[in-house]
Amino acid sequence: MKKKKELLIKCKQTMQKPKIQKWYSENLEGKPQYETINFLKTGVLQKEISLQDALEFALIIGVQWNIKFKGVL
Repeated sequence: MKKKKELLIKCKQTMQKPKIQKWYSENLEGKPQYETINFLKTGVLQKEISLQDALEFALIIGVQWNIKFKGVL
């Protein structure tokens, strides 16, 4: 459990970087969640975000999804 928490803290720190916040607000915020993979892929391919940034976005979005739909498989 401790390692998961540490990972989420690191991901949160990444999300707080101005460059990442800007990219998120322009490319993900308010967009359909089912398109997240395509938005992240495009961001990486266009070198707007790093692969690590994309993975951290995906992890945080996955945690948010899990909490929002807790108990739903």
